[in-house]
Amino acid sequence: MKVLCTFAGAPLLLLLAFAFGDSLWQGYGAFVENWKIFQFEFYGVVAYFALRVVLFAFRRNLEFAETFCHELNHTVFAVLTFHKVESFFAHADEGGQVTFYGNTNPVISLAPYTFPLFAFVMAWISLILIPEARIVAQGLVGFFLMFHLVSVFHEARPRQTDLKEFGYAFSYAAILFANLFWVPVVAWLSAGGVSLAWAWAKSGFEVAWNWGTYLWSFV
Repeated sequence: MKVLCTFAGAPLLLLLAFAFGDSLWQGYGAFVENWKIFQFEFYGVVAYFALRVVLFAFRRNLEFAETFCHELNHTVFAVLTFHKVESFFAHADEGGQVTFYGNTNPVISLAPYTFPLFAFVMAWISLILIPEARIVAQGLVGFFLMFHLVSVFHEARPRQTDLKEFGYAFSYAAILFANLFWVPVVAWLSAGGVSLAWAWAKSGFEVAWNWGTYLWSFV
């Protein structure tokens, strides 16, 4: 499984990552034109950093929240891939652990680094709220997206056993692609709805398809 991920999965994920990175770059103009629909998400990002400054001033941090979210991601994707969860543990100083029946898989192992769980849930909630409440939810989407990205920066280190499980090449390629995919998708979903999120995701896959077709022509 590790060999397959390294020699087949990693190159594919890198292709997708570069394709979505290119799509993100090409879509910069659309972002600038529609910046107002993202303004409350931006306020949420600012609120996240403001909270970190306040916590730092009081010699506190978000370590427990990051650990809890990390283990919750493992738990959610263990359940989604039909594993029965046995135990859940999260502690600010002692770390955390989730145990479940059956073997792990890349989706479970890399879930905390690849999927902005809280932001994703909040983005869907924002779509069904009245306008006055929706702007608050959009702010929370921005907050949780930044929370996720900073958590990934803190946690995605070589010492993590999650990353060793299926090889560093595959793991880091998956993390890069997943964040280039999910973070913009969630941002567009909350700010512009399903149609805009789908349009952006589709553009990235179209770039990947075109690149893949071009590379295949040399085989």
